Amino acid sequence: MLIKKIGFIGLGSMGFPMAKNLLAAGYQVHITKHSDNKKSMDRIDALIALGGKYKSNIVEVVKDVDLIISVLPADKELREVYLNKEVLDAVGEKTIILDMTSCSASAIIEVEKYYLEKGTRVLDAPVSGGIPGAQKGTLTIFGAGDKDTLDEIQEVLKCLGEKIYYIGSLGKGKILKSINNMLNAINTVAVIEGLAVANQNGIDLEIMYDVITNSSGSSNSLEKKFNKIRNNDYEPNFKMSLMKKDIKIAIDSGGNSTLPIAELVYNMFKEATEYQDLDYTSISQLYKIKP
Repeated sequence: MLIKKIGFIGLGSMGFPMAKNLLAAGYQVHITKHSDNKKSMDRIDALIALGGKYKSNIVEVVKDVDLIISVLPADKELREVYLNKEVLDAVGEKTIILDMTSCSASAIIEVEKYYLEKGTRVLDAPVSGGIPGAQKGTLTIFGAGDKDTLDEIQEVLKCLGEKIYYIGSLGKGKILKSINNMLNAINTVAVIEGLAVANQNGIDLEIMYDVITNSSGSSNSLEKKFNKIRNNDYEPNFKMSLMKKDIKIAIDSGGNSTLPIAELVYNMFKEATEYQDLDYTSISQLYKIKP
């Protein structure tokens, strides 16, 4: 199937640069506003200037397109968009739904069941790489669902990410993404605790960084998050509220597994109510680390 027209739902901090990359690659991208605030309207104006086709609402966005891509905050928004009779009626039988939201496996499976009788194919492909990866088109993509369908949209995926993986049946991409974020959160808290111990003992944090990044205790979290933590830079690349949500998805997906470390980190994030709209690394403020 040749993909030409794409309906794009969710123009937040990740979706906006992803839509820009699709326009730059020559796809016709249908968009609509999700809010009347200035940031949302500025993003709409920027995409229209690049050739985006503005539609009055989501129902119009999903009409007469080959592919629908959604990048939404969580389960609630996913269900609001797709479990909607007007949207169901508007989506074409041959249209593919590609949901790139970090949400639960049960939510995307529910969407697939809702569209089953119509024959619309549903794929699950959350991403990792943050805002910089979305801007550069270098995301890691956790693809799941029917493999042949995923193969059909490879050229689209290549506009968004550098590493595209097939994880398995629908929902498995969501689960693996939640595991990734659970590990990220745990590793980041471990880094913060290491910095706190160094700080308490008068060890220069730059020296600690240089030594540990060349030792067995190094990690991606230390290398990528050190400067944000040291400089108290909590401008959100990934909000704590979203990280908290993903840790909970991983814990819930664990079934009968006991996950005491994940539970501990989840509760830390849950109780840090004043930091929910900041970057998740703002949890370091609990440790009072001095630069």
